[in-house]
Amino acid sequence: MSSDAVINLDIDGETEASGENWWIASQSEEQRAELKERNLYWLKNKYYRVYSDLVAFKPKSELVFGADGQPDMKFAGTLFYDGEIEKFTRKQLDKYWKNPNRLNLGAPTPQTLDNRAGKFLYSCLTRLQEEAEVQFSVGRSSGQSFYAFVMGIGLGRHLPEFIQKTKCRNLFILEPNLEGFYHSLELLDWAAILEEFQKRNGDVFFYVGGSTQNWMDGLRLQTRGTNVTSIDGTYVYSHYNNSIFAEFSKKFNKESQFLLTGLGFFYDEQIMLRNTYANMSGRNSRIYKRPDSGVVHEIPVIIVGCGPSLDHNIEDIKRNADNAVIMSCGSALGPLMDAGIRPDFQLELENIAVMRVMEYAAEKHDLSGICLVASSTVERKIKDFFDDVVYYFRPALSPYPIFSNEPESCLKHLDPTVVNVGLSFAQEVGFREFYFFGTDMGQKDSDQHHAKSSFHYSDKAKNEKLQVFNVEIPGNFGGKALTSSGLFWALDTLQRAILYSGRHLKYFNCSNGAQIEGAKPKLSRTLELPSPKISRADTVRAIMEDFPAMTPEEFADRWQPEKLVGAMNDMIDELVDIVETHDLAEETDQLIELARIFYQDTHDVHRDYARLVLRGSVNQVFIAIDYYLGRITDENVYDDAVRITREEVVKFLEAMREAGTKNIWAIDRGLELSDDYLRGATDDDGLTDEERSKLRSVI
Repeated sequence: MSSDAVINLDIDGETEASGENWWIASQSEEQRAELKERNLYWLKNKYYRVYSDLVAFKPKSELVFGADGQPDMKFAGTLFYDGEIEKFTRKQLDKYWKNPNRLNLGAPTPQTLDNRAGKFLYSCLTRLQEEAEVQFSVGRSSGQSFYAFVMGIGLGRHLPEFIQKTKCRNLFILEPNLEGFYHSLELLDWAAILEEFQKRNGDVFFYVGGSTQNWMDGLRLQTRGTNVTSIDGTYVYSHYNNSIFAEFSKKFNKESQFLLTGLGFFYDEQIMLRNTYANMSGRNSRIYKRPDSGVVHEIPVIIVGCGPSLDHNIEDIKRNADNAVIMSCGSALGPLMDAGIRPDFQLELENIAVMRVMEYAAEKHDLSGICLVASSTVERKIKDFFDDVVYYFRPALSPYPIFSNEPESCLKHLDPTVVNVGLSFAQEVGFREFYFFGTDMGQKDSDQHHAKSSFHYSDKAKNEKLQVFNVEIPGNFGGKALTSSGLFWALDTLQRAILYSGRHLKYFNCSNGAQIEGAKPKLSRTLELPSPKISRADTVRAIMEDFPAMTPEEFADRWQPEKLVGAMNDMIDELVDIVETHDLAEETDQLIELARIFYQDTHDVHRDYARLVLRGSVNQVFIAIDYYLGRITDENVYDDAVRITREEVVKFLEAMREAGTKNIWAIDRGLELSDDYLRGATDDDGLTDEERSKLRSVI
């Protein structure tokens, strides 16, 4: 029978399987063959890669049936379910439902959200409790979830009940091999299951084989594109013991926070638009463009962070300085210059809090001769310290579609710290041998948090908020180190950048901090770099001259404020309509619509600007809504709760409309709104009456 044919399988007179009827397990070879063909047909049309793997698979096990008709999987003479799949599955499910494993997020509070989302949440919760007397449970009051994970298919007997009880709209199936999945095609009506998820406006995501890192990366990608707001309450089910499941569970528990990181904030986007406008229009700045993959620099590169171990290793950098290109990451600039080491490139990432570090270094040293490599969103005055500046773009930030919209102008693995920027830049411009100094990613053997001569130990930083180092990780030279949640994310990104770069690159970690997977530990005192064939200076010059400049003509063509305002207004109108036409307490369709608005690519750069500028704060609001309305204990207050929440969300959206519109036109007219106004902390925009009059003529 051809797998291209449409098969209408009729088991016991039913053409549409549901729930328990998905488990067929017929002893008839003919019926099993028909079911397999039907399942393969569905997989081929939607999950072609999975289909191809299954068709090509040669099982080492065999499907067998006991005297009582129960199926099992036999491998090397051993039965997977001991001949009692029904008993095994029933016992496992009963135990699970008594205490289901669900992911519970920490409660969003006004203090943990950005200022605008925080104001929304404070006002909304106050009204819910005072006007509707809403009470919230500790866990979710609903038994259904948007997402669910199943680790292990086996023969699939557990899946029908799990899918039906959780009512999940998106199911992630994690499986290290195809053995059970292959045999389940003859027993389980996968076609009906996949059809059911279509009806739920959801999907099934298969992660078969691969590493736990592949699985985690896939989860991040899929949840962002499907619905990032409904992670809370996710069911996690493990069907059998496997070391890779244990490894993934540990990884997921530690890294699930990353599913919600990097969403952005409305205030930040306003500042970044203002900064990029100034950086692009001030002079013919060079714009980063990824060189051809054939560009190779034989000279090594030293990437310097500002971790505590830099104090002990800085003389070793100085000793090798002539034989390597030196990249200073953020606040490492001060200690390097203090030691008489002038880096070739100064890397920057953030859009705020960079100026204070740069001023601290510039007060003591002449920074000429160093090329600044910074995000287009970096503080506007930073460029005045340098003769040469190269700007790269960040694709997740709102200025990108307006002023670039070209992936070649972005760095691939640059978040969340400037050390990530340093590695990414060094990789992409063609270096092949990398040495890390001061990239501790935390602390080891002391409470020191940065190099002692850095800005962070100066009087100007005395009120600086320090990270909490409470995550234990392996140390680079053995033992343990401590990191923070933010630096753990940075370490994860660093390791993935190394992993994906290929085997031909060499990495050495000279820092006495966290172990960096993929980078060989190397004591800095043993480092003796040979003289390069092409000098450090010539290499740097060749890299810089490869980047094009943005001309005034190109800038003028890209900056179109009317279209930016129009796109933002259209999107806010769409969001208001979504809020006013959906049941925010019991529906989730509106969350799918949000994901489509915010995460699906468009061919309109101005609409892309609008989605990037709005999505972070809007998603924060909907994460909070999903959390609290999902914990209402009394169904009788649903209507009032939804009404109040709608009113508060619309108020929140209209406030962003006003501030976003005013900021675009203020930038265009050479005016500057106060940061507190853009943050939402005050209604005073900081303009004079004359300046407001200028804006009223265009708003």
